[in-house]
Amino acid sequence: MLTMAYTFYFEKLEVWNLAVDLAEEIYLLSQNFPEVEKFGLTSQMRRAAISVSSNLAEGSAKDSPREQARYTQIAYASMMELFSQLILAKRIGYITEKSFLDLSPSIEKLANKINNYRNSQLRHIKEPEVPYYTTVQSKAFPESSDSPVQHMDDSPFNQLIEKNGYRYHPTATIDPGAQIGKNTRIWHYSHIMGGAKIGTGCNFGQNVFVANGVKIGCEVKVQNNVSIYEGVCCEDEVFIGPSVVFTNVINPRSGVVRKAEYQTTMIGKGASIGANATIICGLNIGAYAFIGAGAIVTKDVPPYALIRGNPAQQTGWMSEYGGKLEFKGSNEDVCIESGDVYQLINQNVRKVS
Repeated sequence: MLTMAYTFYFEKLEVWNLAVDLAEEIYLLSQNFPEVEKFGLTSQMRRAAISVSSNLAEGSAKDSPREQARYTQIAYASMMELFSQLILAKRIGYITEKSFLDLSPSIEKLANKINNYRNSQLRHIKEPEVPYYTTVQSKAFPESSDSPVQHMDDSPFNQLIEKNGYRYHPTATIDPGAQIGKNTRIWHYSHIMGGAKIGTGCNFGQNVFVANGVKIGCEVKVQNNVSIYEGVCCEDEVFIGPSVVFTNVINPRSGVVRKAEYQTTMIGKGASIGANATIICGLNIGAYAFIGAGAIVTKDVPPYALIRGNPAQQTGWMSEYGGKLEFKGSNEDVCIESGDVYQLINQNVRKVS
């Protein structure tokens, strides 16, 4: 039998060993599930169980404590997914009440170990020790339980720090000089550079980057994993979906500096840009335009236009409320959701009332 001549760091972690033990219990517990669940609950529970130890192992190989803590957070989330699936399995009779309760000590112990492990990682980046969850008596386990299970509801880890009227998560980076309006919220691992200007009432999801020179109006919503580069200007009430891509140079080369050639991209008031869309730089996206998910936008978009595809083409019109407008045999239509009246004149839409 082939054996390793050395041991990886994660193999020495008690939290990883507990996660592997739990995964083994889940495999044994689910092997008697009905055959119809082979690609359903059986595979889902096993995948979630594997994810806990896998993310702990992967995180241990990351260089920065911040990245390590992120993978530990993912491991905890996978454990909560598994716990939810166990509850479902008990409710539909795939596992007994006794089997469910027998697993509770393992789940509770692992939850506390993951929390302690993450706290040790956060200490290295000088962030406060805060648990993933607050301690409450679980209804899933007996009231006599000595160590009540804990949940993520109202977690301090999800609470924001208030500064100058806006709020940000402890893991976010706000560079000095950034102008941020009141009631704006900035979530996990986002980065706002010092030359950015952001209005009031905005919301930035996880892992958002806002570069110097970016101007963002009020009540703008930016979803997870969006990078807004220098040259982008958003007016009020713009919606930017997850993983939307902006560019600021037409012909980038790694060996050629083209900062002086950054182009301006204007996003009009109330426009919506769907998930994974790409907006080529130098364009004007009209007010209340609607860009479909995954679209590749290579030319200007008129106000109220519905744009889809690769390359993106206009396929219709949208109201300010988000209802589709259809000017069939008439230059006038009513938004069925808001009741507002719109007119189409010379391929330009305007709201009448």
